[in-house]
Amino acid sequence: MNPLSGIRRALSRRYRRWIERRVGTVAVARLDRRRLYIFPSAAGFGFLALAGALWLLATNFENNLVFLLCFMLLALFVVGIHFTHATLSGLEIRPVRAQSVFQGEAAAVELCLSQRKPRRREQIALRFDGGDAQLVSLERAGDTFVTVLAPTARRGYLDPGLLTLESVYPVGLLRVWTHVRFRFDAAVYPRPVADSARRPGRRGFGEGHYTGVTGSDDYVGLKTFEPGESLRHVAWKQYAREQGLWSKQYGDPVDSRVWIDWDDYAGLDTEQRLARMCGQACACDAAGHVYGLRLPGAGRAPDRGPAHRQAVLRQLALYGYEDRRERDDAAA
Repeated sequence: MNPLSGIRRALSRRYRRWIERRVGTVAVARLDRRRLYIFPSAAGFGFLALAGALWLLATNFENNLVFLLCFMLLALFVVGIHFTHATLSGLEIRPVRAQSVFQGEAAAVELCLSQRKPRRREQIALRFDGGDAQLVSLERAGDTFVTVLAPTARRGYLDPGLLTLESVYPVGLLRVWTHVRFRFDAAVYPRPVADSARRPGRRGFGEGHYTGVTGSDDYVGLKTFEPGESLRHVAWKQYAREQGLWSKQYGDPVDSRVWIDWDDYAGLDTEQRLARMCGQACACDAAGHVYGLRLPGAGRAPDRGPAHRQAVLRQLALYGYEDRRERDDAAA
């Protein structure tokens, strides 16, 4: 392994830890000189090396034209510092909304970039840690909306890490960048896992439909009397009114609700249980079942539909995290 690669990764990790300690969570970030960093890019270092070589050449041969060229290049570099820094300076950025997704998927995060006066800003790249960069250009005053994909590695509240804004506009010799951290209420659902070996879901009692033919608990209705049936089931009142010979029908109540129960997955750890419960919820929703959720200290009554599915998945995603966020808010 290349030793320089190891040194580069170690320096990158130390820099990342320093940034994590320095950058706090904000609702709106205004980019000014206190939040922006600027440094020569790889092309910028090559440009400076070329200018240095020209200066040595001009000094050695006492060539005024080469001196002039060297100073013009350095002047271009100095002016580029101002224009590159101005590409991000004065911008405001805030989160608009974030998409709730399953663990491992990329969440679409909508951000708003604002500038008070019309100003052309080119090639601004936005990216979350481990995600792809999204390029945007600004020209008019007001709000510009952009969607950036954020990778997800674990369930819970969406925490894509640091958002990096950077640009090398206009000459590519310098890179200006900043890091911002936002807080999102979107949830990352557990990755659904189908478990065909699971015990059948528990069912409730007292609600649902009736079997209608073999039960003996509740009266359901009348049907045509058939030879061989017990005379105890004959509807004598209707027969006395000369309405024909009918037989009373009884049925047992059958609850068609499915319970997604924590206790059905005994022996598995928390994440494995939640993944299988999430898979069961998706299967119930796809089949159109009425289903409810049972978690330790929490749950949701049986229902169905998109809103119920989202509520169940969110409850599974945030299991064990809601109290943690409340403690963080209290500490802040």
